[in-house]
Amino acid sequence: MSEASYLGNMFKLFSVAFTPATQQIVKVIVEGTLADDMATTWRALSLPDDAIDSFLTTMQEYRGRDAEEVLHELRIDWAHMYMGDKPRVTNTEGLWRFRAEGRDTVRMINRYTNEVADFMRECGVKRQQQYNDCIDYIENECDFAAFLANGPEYLAEMGKDNIELLGDFMDDHMLKWAPGFCEDVQREAQTPYYRALAALMGVFLNEF
Repeated sequence: MSEASYLGNMFKLFSVAFTPATQQIVKVIVEGTLADDMATTWRALSLPDDAIDSFLTTMQEYRGRDAEEVLHELRIDWAHMYMGDKPRVTNTEGLWRFRAEGRDTVRMINRYTNEVADFMRECGVKRQQQYNDCIDYIENECDFAAFLANGPEYLAEMGKDNIELLGDFMDDHMLKWAPGFCEDVQREAQTPYYRALAALMGVFLNEF
């Protein structure tokens, strides 16, 4: 497998891990599959050992636990961080960047959100017809970065270099806010899972 493919896998794993918890996601947490896949991909990319070792130590706490109990814990923590009139953590690029600039807004979709949508559209990715939610959630941006890293053939046919596009997307979007988002999660999360996940992604972004 190429380095770009491993990079795509890493982004995809972060996308899955940050998606609101479902029974399917919790299943791979308690079975240890998520942690094992992250470790394999992380080491294939020669990223810092101490970061993945710390993550694996935390994830060991979840192996073999009751899935429904873990699902309940993660959903409570997700709501604790992201829900409410003034959420403790903002998990969309547009709102995070507006607030970092001191411009509070209740609008979920703003110019940063539209810039992300425009970038995706230029790469041939359009939001699904029935999709009315924000396109710039952290899990969506990770998924899009995975898409670019894996380099679908039609991008080359359009005369576009997928790795160059990935670099542009990281510089113009993810690296502008995702490191700060990871710091917010580490500070506000109540569960070891989200704290460890955010710490690992913070290192990943710093190494990008």
